[in-house]
Amino acid sequence: MARIVARNASLGVDDNTATSTAVTGRTNTVALSWTSEAPEVTAFSETTRTRVPGGLLDWELTADIWYDEAASNVDAIFSGLMGGSGTKVYFGPAGSTSGLIKYSGCAVLTEYSMNFAVADAGTANVAFSARSGSLTRGTWA
Repeated sequence: MARIVARNASLGVDDNTATSTAVTGRTNTVALSWTSEAPEVTAFSETTRTRVPGGLLDWELTADIWYDEAASNVDAIFSGLMGGSGTKVYFGPAGSTSGLIKYSGCAVLTEYSMNFAVADAGTANVAFSARSGSLTRGTWA
């Protein structure tokens, strides 16, 4: 299995005008969590837990981003998505070169927080949760 260097990861979102916008150059951490429920059906007499496969799928993507107030940058993109009906999110663990793995899905921006401290660069944290449909694993075109 090939190992990748995380410095090439790619992150993009559709802004509030549905324009695909890369935020890779401002991002320093991305985490994608893809989960599947396994409802427990253990009876009283059993000595080990029993679960049923095929539960609901869910996913969440979080990112740490360098804060930027310039037009069409971090603050403009994410403040415009907060409270919206949903957007498309794109993530490439090894980058966005044609043929590389890409995860994408329709999501709701559930968190946009800004962090500032003396002598530190301003950062922002964002969290996207699945809105509808599932996360798709494909490749960049």
